[in-house]
Amino acid sequence: MPRRNLWIEGFSTLFIRPDPVITPTDEVYQTGGIQQKSRYPLSFITIGVILFIVLSILFLQTSLLILGLFTFSIFPTLILFSWILKTDRYEPEPKSLLVSTIGIGGCIAALYSIVRFPPTLPYYFLKILLIEFTFFLVLFGLDSNRLSGREFNDHMDGVVYGASLGLGYVAYTNFVTLAFLPEIVNTTMLVLLSLENMFLLTFPAMTGWWIVYVKAKYTSISFLDLLAGFIPAIILKVIYEAVLSITLLLSIIPRLTIIISIGIILLTILVRRVYWALEDERLWGYLTGRAPTEVVGKK
Repeated sequence: MPRRNLWIEGFSTLFIRPDPVITPTDEVYQTGGIQQKSRYPLSFITIGVILFIVLSILFLQTSLLILGLFTFSIFPTLILFSWILKTDRYEPEPKSLLVSTIGIGGCIAALYSIVRFPPTLPYYFLKILLIEFTFFLVLFGLDSNRLSGREFNDHMDGVVYGASLGLGYVAYTNFVTLAFLPEIVNTTMLVLLSLENMFLLTFPAMTGWWIVYVKAKYTSISFLDLLAGFIPAIILKVIYEAVLSITLLLSIIPRLTIIISIGIILLTILVRRVYWALEDERLWGYLTGRAPTEVVGKK
């Protein structure tokens, strides 16, 4: 298919169902049983993040309390992520690659918690842009890699791996916030942290959807083509963060109402894209065994 008005499509697919991808590109139908040798170094990253969290808990006097607060704060995000995994029912992803991607998300959060930005609004939004662009680069790298790229053969895969990055990022961010700022933790702050950060999962998931949508509908991996769908996602992220900043001075009820309202809009965009991806999967023959086959590693 020709790349017509791809940049318009990047914005329009936020709200309008694109024409179904009846037949995916040949790039989607990749064959061969190459083992995913790279999964082990990625898993080591994941293990390192987990060990860091465990050791931090062990050295905190209020470890059990912090662990309980962290569990509560991550629970809404886990529910959303679990729904995404359950929805990817036709061909689930390899657990090793999923766990590794979650670990990479945690490492990205750790990196940007170490890098210090001046405490001004422009630098705050610069940090937001850099974080989302890093997610984009990771997904681009996974998709273009000759091993992990074989897993990116329908847009639902992009949602899963984007959400995995988001889950790792949110988990690390919530833990560090609760573990190292326990004096400011209260019920209001915990509820806000849980809801605000849950919606962060939607942005890398949207980016992942677009990356594999372009691969399936058009062909090959073109950086500019993929930016056409990333930019609308980052605009939504900036709007979301701006709303969070503006509502800081409001009381809890109006603030929660606004956050949940914009969060519902974000979830609606993501959920619609998920169901569009499932419809395309059915057209490709997932129900009859004629669909693209993922071949990376062992499930």
